[in-house]
Amino acid sequence: MASTTAPRAVHRPDLRLPSQPRRRRAGRQRPCTTGAATNPATSPQAQHDPDQELLSFNVRLAKHRQALLDANRIERKAFREHARVENAAAAYARELAALLDERGFTQDLLFSEAPTNGAAVLVVQLSDLHFNERVELPSNRYDFTVAAARLAKLAGRIKQLGRSYGATKVVIACLGDFLNSDRRLDELLSNATNRSKATLLAVDILRAFLLDLRSEFELEVYGITGNESRVKPELGWSDELATDSYDLMIYAILRRGFEGTDGIAFCGFQANELLFEVMGRTFLCLHGHQVGANLQKSVQEITGKYAARGITVDYTLFGHLHATAIGDYHARNASLVGSNAYSEAGLNFCSKAAQNVHIVTAQGLDGMKVDLQDTTGIEPYPFASEWEAYCPKSAGKLHEGAVVYQVIV
Repeated sequence: MASTTAPRAVHRPDLRLPSQPRRRRAGRQRPCTTGAATNPATSPQAQHDPDQELLSFNVRLAKHRQALLDANRIERKAFREHARVENAAAAYARELAALLDERGFTQDLLFSEAPTNGAAVLVVQLSDLHFNERVELPSNRYDFTVAAARLAKLAGRIKQLGRSYGATKVVIACLGDFLNSDRRLDELLSNATNRSKATLLAVDILRAFLLDLRSEFELEVYGITGNESRVKPELGWSDELATDSYDLMIYAILRRGFEGTDGIAFCGFQANELLFEVMGRTFLCLHGHQVGANLQKSVQEITGKYAARGITVDYTLFGHLHATAIGDYHARNASLVGSNAYSEAGLNFCSKAAQNVHIVTAQGLDGMKVDLQDTTGIEPYPFASEWEAYCPKSAGKLHEGAVVYQVIV
C-alpha cells in the first residue's frame, strides 16, 4: 500500500541553478544600488564602525586646527605690517630730530621791521618742486643745486615786481608735490636716513628762499598736500590719509623753525583745498589732480560748491600738470623741474621750469609766469650738500616689467 506522507525536501544550496534568485532571509534587506555607488562610510556597518568614527573625528579636528592656524597667521601678518610702519615712522622721526639739531633757522640773524601798508600784495604759486628728482637730459638738468638756483632766480623776480608795484607783503601758496616719494614699505624702512636728508635739504633750500624774501617783504605762507608726496600708496581725500604726506612734514618743519620770527607767519595748512583772502579777494588753493581737462568748466564746478555755502571764490590756484596756463579765473602752475625723461620720451610732452606770481591791487589782479629754466649767472642758495640724495624715478617709468621664462631640460 503506497504511503501518503509527502517526501522530505532536501536543502542543497550547491545545486542551485545560476538563474534561480537567492531567497532573502527574514528581516534582511538588500541595499539599494540605483543611481550613485554605495558609500561605505554611510552604510549601517560603517556608522557603527569605531575606526571610521575616529577617522571622521580626527578630520574635523584637523580642519578646526587649520582654521585657527589660518586666523593666527592673518593676525600676525597684520601686526607685522603695522609694526613695520610704526618702526619706520619712528626711525624717520629720530633721523629728522637728529638732523634738525644740527641746523638753526634764525640763529645770529637780525631782521629789519617788516614793511606794511603797501599798494599791492604779491601772491606766489609754489608747487611741484620735486626736490629729490634728478634729471639729466640734453634739454634740461635738475638736482638740488639747480633747484636752489631756480628759487634764487624766482626770489629776484619777486623783488623786482614788488618794487615796481609798491608791494610790501608776499603771500606764498604752497600747492604740494615738494618731494618725490617711493611708497614701497621696504624702501621706507631701509632708506629712513636718506629720506630724512632729502626732507631736510628741501627745508634748507626753502629756508634760504624765505629769508631772502623776508629782507624786503612781510611773508604769509599757506599750504596744501599734493598727490606725489603722499607716503602711502593710496590716494586719499580724507584729512587723515591726505595729510600723511611729506608736504605737511616740510611745512611743519619750516613753521616750527620760524616760530616767533617777526614778519614770517605760517597761516594754515589743509589736506586738499584751502581758502585765503588778499585785499578783499578770495583765493582757492588746489593741487590740481582733481581738475579735469576742461579747465574753465572744471574750476567753475569746484568753486560752485563754495558758492552753495555762500563763499565767492575770485581766483583758483593749482599746479600738477607741470605746464603754465593762466586764465581769467584760474592759474595753473608749471614745475620747478621742467621736462624729464618720462614727460619727453613717454608722453611726448615738453615743458619749462616756471612758477606764477600774481600782483593784487585795489584795481584788479595781474598774473604772470616767471621763466626759471635758464639760471645762467644765478648764484644758488647754499645748502648742506652732504645730505644730497636722489630719486631718479621719472626714467624708471619708461621701463615696463616683463616675465622671463626659463626652460630647463
